[in-house]
Amino acid sequence: MTMAEDTLTVTIEKLVQGGRGLAHQGAQVMFVRGVLPAETVVVSVEPHRKDFQEAGVKKVVVASPDRVTPPCPVYEICGGCQFQHIRYEAQLHYKAAILVETLQRVGRLQVTQVPAVIPSLQPYGYRGGVRFVVHRSGAGFALGFHKQGSQELVAASGCLLVPDALRLLVAGVSERLAAQPKLPVRVDEVEVRRSVAFGSTMLSWRTGPAGAEPVQAFCDLFQDLPDLVGQVVTTRTGPRWVFGQDWIAERADDLIFRISDRSFMQANWRLNQTITRTLTEWIEPTPGLRVLELYAGIGTLGLPIARRGALVTEVEANQHALADCRQAAKINHIGRCRFRHLLAEAGLKGTTDGEYDVILVDPPRAGLSGECIQELVRLEGPRLLYLSCDAPTLARDLGRLCAGGYKVRRLQPFDMFPQTAHLETLVELAR
Repeated sequence: MTMAEDTLTVTIEKLVQGGRGLAHQGAQVMFVRGVLPAETVVVSVEPHRKDFQEAGVKKVVVASPDRVTPPCPVYEICGGCQFQHIRYEAQLHYKAAILVETLQRVGRLQVTQVPAVIPSLQPYGYRGGVRFVVHRSGAGFALGFHKQGSQELVAASGCLLVPDALRLLVAGVSERLAAQPKLPVRVDEVEVRRSVAFGSTMLSWRTGPAGAEPVQAFCDLFQDLPDLVGQVVTTRTGPRWVFGQDWIAERADDLIFRISDRSFMQANWRLNQTITRTLTEWIEPTPGLRVLELYAGIGTLGLPIARRGALVTEVEANQHALADCRQAAKINHIGRCRFRHLLAEAGLKGTTDGEYDVILVDPPRAGLSGECIQELVRLEGPRLLYLSCDAPTLARDLGRLCAGGYKVRRLQPFDMFPQTAHLETLVELAR
């Protein structure tokens, strides 16, 4: 490592969680964005932190053969993607390596390798929904993202993770916003969702305080956009208006699901179907198999299992998602389900030993609470399946569950979010 002016030349040792490269400046740990293992790069060092330094690349001296030119013009300043500079096949390899390192370091698990990451069908253009900030730009308004870690805005209406059909609609929204010197209401953000199966689109706006007439006037600006089935306006002070539908429909294999504006929607719907099929194969549902699903959402995991004859109890704290789950069970004629509007912790506390053959959990990025871990260990269920979107919290929880008597039987990672450092992982534990 050498120093010249205010820069350093370092060699990258490996990629770590979050997608940054690890290097050392003497004994000091350095994390570098936009690099690959074994590359030699000139970096500009950011303000020193207590335990580590962060840096950005100024020049690549020795490039990895896996390096490619990022196609997005705002890749280096947006922060939403971390891996566009890596060819897609190599992204899968590096994500698997990061997962192994995280399971070992955080969970203290004896994992030396994991199965190959199942790729996304589409490395770009896979997102079925995207949220934009609405902000003043020139004489009108524009759509953008907050730069990662700041309030700085980045122009993003042409995001390459959004499929062409959805980008056309986003372009239509952008053009109409740009043509308005003043809006009837103060708009903070908009979420755009599009059905892969049916092509229908919904706009969900978040605004400041507003009355019914200004809200109607605002939504009239977009009502004739192609394939738009509904708009929802929610204000910070509470009132909510719906014009048309407040949901879109999706298909997963032969099942139809309703996704309302207040329910979580998977970003990569096609790969989510692959995850559901894998989960169903692992569980091998048979008539009478008793399954408890926590964080059930709209039912994309649990209902296909019930369709195969299992007795599934769906536990979900979001009443709107649970209503979507009930609706999906109804329209798909799935009758072997119970629905519980409860927090996961309450769902577990109300469960007795031996009540279920399989417990399925799909928590948010924060993972399972300590209370959930305690209850799962108490129940001593013979099989536990954990679907995670965050490797560090997964590793933490697996470590605690294994300390409580479980063993990891198998796992499978899925590339739900290509071009980013995120990874979805399905794990089966058994006693």
